[in-house]
Amino acid sequence: MTCLRIAALLGLAMLLLSAAVPAAYAQNTVGTITQLQGVADIQRNGATTPAAVNEPVMLHDKIVTEANASLTISMVDNSSLQLGASSTLTIDESMLVSGVGAPRKVGLLGGSLHSTLLGAMRGSSTMFEVNTPNAIGAVRGTDWTQTFKDQPQSQYKGCLQFTDVDVNEGTVQVCNKEGPLHCTKECRDVTAGHHITVACCGFFLANTGGLGVLGPIGATALGVGLAGGIGVGAAAGAGAFNTSAPPVPPLPVTGSR
Repeated sequence: MTCLRIAALLGLAMLLLSAAVPAAYAQNTVGTITQLQGVADIQRNGATTPAAVNEPVMLHDKIVTEANASLTISMVDNSSLQLGASSTLTIDESMLVSGVGAPRKVGLLGGSLHSTLLGAMRGSSTMFEVNTPNAIGAVRGTDWTQTFKDQPQSQYKGCLQFTDVDVNEGTVQVCNKEGPLHCTKECRDVTAGHHITVACCGFFLANTGGLGVLGPIGATALGVGLAGGIGVGAAAGAGAFNTSAPPVPPLPVTGSR
């Protein structure tokens, strides 16, 4: 009798395990590489291998494209992530959408990422996020491009982090990340046809209905606000990123795309 019980328990354990493995695999697999131009690598579990078409993309993968390369990850309901040249993407968190694994949070450490969310991913109650070192782009359904650069720009002395967001469809909530200079986290909704830039943690350049606004993020903490829809933060005017730098000039605004 004891042997029969042991056998029954083993059989039940195997049945539960076989049911759990596909579910875990479905959640850990977040998409498939469907297009690849040039050379790209996937870093997974401490190993680096060349990326290939039809290869699954897994939770915690790190994908790096070389110069003149691009890669498309297809997801549930034909949603996709298109990684540009010289770009680095990490799959940080996953979720289940209609029983299929999909990314919930990704990290863009450099380069550009074009995100298109359709079908079930567009209607998912869990917000999809693209994180850069200095900003977060979050959305429940849209089409947008996010770019991160860590190269100096003459307008911002001492700032080396720039996130650009261009929205083609829907609305993207763009938030800065808290940083030095007492920057506090704030968010802006960017609608279709508009662009926004986060420079370090302190500034947005936005086109909203054709009216350009240059202003500080964390304006209360910096002790300044916007006047008449156009303003330059006191930290910028004082060369806050580099105390010996001249005042930061206003950036050009081109209106709606």
